[in-house]
Amino acid sequence: MNSPFSDARFWQDNGLVMTVQLRPTKRDEPEFIRLLTCVVDGILAQAKSKELYVVAIDNWFDHKWLRFSGIGVVPFEFPAFMNREDALGEFWQDKVTLPPFSPKRVLSESYFRSKGVAYIEADPPSVLHKEERQSSETNLNRRIGQVSDSGCFVWYSSNTLVNARASIMTYVVKNADVETWFAAFKNKDGWKLHLTKGINRDRVQSFLSPMMSRPKP
Repeated sequence: MNSPFSDARFWQDNGLVMTVQLRPTKRDEPEFIRLLTCVVDGILAQAKSKELYVVAIDNWFDHKWLRFSGIGVVPFEFPAFMNREDALGEFWQDKVTLPPFSPKRVLSESYFRSKGVAYIEADPPSVLHKEERQSSETNLNRRIGQVSDSGCFVWYSSNTLVNARASIMTYVVKNADVETWFAAFKNKDGWKLHLTKGINRDRVQSFLSPMMSRPKP
């Protein structure tokens, strides 16, 4: 999978120098990538994570993906004649797991390690989303704390040129603690925060302040 991350020139040409530098792919609206980079930079400034994963997901996804673990067998009271005692159900677990996106939706997955005040792209110690579809049982047990004890994990929606809406989902792991949140944006006369889940709107807006102060071309 091709990485959406590139050299510093894209950001220097737009009046910003960030901890992590992203550029749009052919499917991404450039201003949203600037927004995304500001969000990631703001998270890292607060969390001081040692590792960063960023995953591009094909098309928009909603807040129901937040902390979603997958489909599993749950007890269920069927009518007696059906001779069944369980059914498939959706799981949101206390122990946070990797979101089970279909491999076909994962467009890119990039990994960075902290180096001083910057984050340098490197080979990942593990792949978050394998190319082959995983079983439900496997998905329900892929706990994010087993991947990193000091990691920032970001999933964002691609194809923003067409959709004019976008989503960002973030899991921040610090030892045994995992902070999770979701934010949705709409592009109507510029990208604007639409809704949040698991995070205060003002905090998300604070991440975007570098964009607000960026000199207009």
